[in-house]
Amino acid sequence: MIQVGAAVQPLGITSPVPMSGFAARTEPSTAEHDVLGARALAMDQILLISLDVCALEESTCRAIAEGVRPEAPEQVIVTATHTHAGPCSAPTRLTRCTPEIEQQLIDAATTAGRAAREARQACGVELRVARGVGVAANRRHADRRVDPPVQMLRFTAAGRTSRTDDPAAPSDAATGAREVATLVTYPCHPVVLDGTNRLLSGDYVHPLRERLEAEHPGTVAVFATGCAGDLNTGHRAEASYSLQRSATRTFDEAERVGIRIADAALAGDGRTVTADRVERASAPVTLQIDSPGPEQVAADSASWTRGLAGAEPGQATLLGIWLDWARSLPEGTDWTGRVSAFRLGEVTVVTLPGEPFLAVAEQISAQIDGPCLVLGYADGCPGYFPTAGEYPYGGYEVEDAHRYYGMPGPFAAGSAEILIQKAVEVCRALG
Repeated sequence: MIQVGAAVQPLGITSPVPMSGFAARTEPSTAEHDVLGARALAMDQILLISLDVCALEESTCRAIAEGVRPEAPEQVIVTATHTHAGPCSAPTRLTRCTPEIEQQLIDAATTAGRAAREARQACGVELRVARGVGVAANRRHADRRVDPPVQMLRFTAAGRTSRTDDPAAPSDAATGAREVATLVTYPCHPVVLDGTNRLLSGDYVHPLRERLEAEHPGTVAVFATGCAGDLNTGHRAEASYSLQRSATRTFDEAERVGIRIADAALAGDGRTVTADRVERASAPVTLQIDSPGPEQVAADSASWTRGLAGAEPGQATLLGIWLDWARSLPEGTDWTGRVSAFRLGEVTVVTLPGEPFLAVAEQISAQIDGPCLVLGYADGCPGYFPTAGEYPYGGYEVEDAHRYYGMPGPFAAGSAEILIQKAVEVCRALG
């Protein structure tokens, strides 16, 4: 068994507030559809914290880690669910947030992390895996069918303790086990809701967690989005340039999607994980940025200026952001982040920064012995990491997203492959 605890802390951010995820959406939120929070999962000395926001910067993640574990911040991994219905959450990327909002995020995550560590108790571990979920689709290549798995780690306490005993919490009739927490991952952009939505929400992640927690009252469901850079529920990324309301991208659809993923996880093939400790390793990774030259920026700016004439409102907003990027042109030729991994028995969990494409997770998993969960959006989100074979196809993720992210340029071809190599090296360091 390992020591496991979990906790939830509301973000405490209320409307109106600028929202993040859709560049064309400039109006603030009007209300809260569901409560956004920071969810923390402590596993021995490791702490995974997931926040209901679109993206977090490296400095914010470090501040959270140092707030929870000042003596060992390297033991803390911080992720964003990547909901596009959340508040602005990055000081210098996407829709910028104020220092006050950033501090609210840090405070909520720190509080959740400390509470999760305090709640630790001896737990057994089970892994459940299911394919055939039927939700994620390749948004760049409609003809390429994908079937990524939903993976869930269940942590169950064998007995009751005075500190955590909850008479309302169900126990397994045969073993007396009581579920304390689940860690669920699935690679699919939380963008069921479109850019016309102005209610703060976790998107499909919220009903997914509700379904899991309803199955085992008293448990805390922690969701971490997988390598979803090229996956959503079936529309192209460019659809987000428009402010036309979609009849299919609704809260009802988000609920259907979330419950479908949760039910697949609950019905997945299960196996007991034999683990008596959690091992961790991490390493920095430096990736090159393919910054455009001044002549290219000037030519692009002229094209964007011409495009403003007659552009619909959403497209005009986007072109305005591109022009602002060109005027301020961020500096830098490389970026450094962190790749981490931890192991529970035969199960390995890899955490990657940014928005890696699905193939990144598949290639890492193929090189790791035993089950492997690969999480994205961890310890900073500077943009997309397409695999090298995707660069000739261009598109938003390859050619445009870096401007909304406020980066000097897209990551150079081969960056995803460097992430893969680094992740495999970190996993092998676990022994």
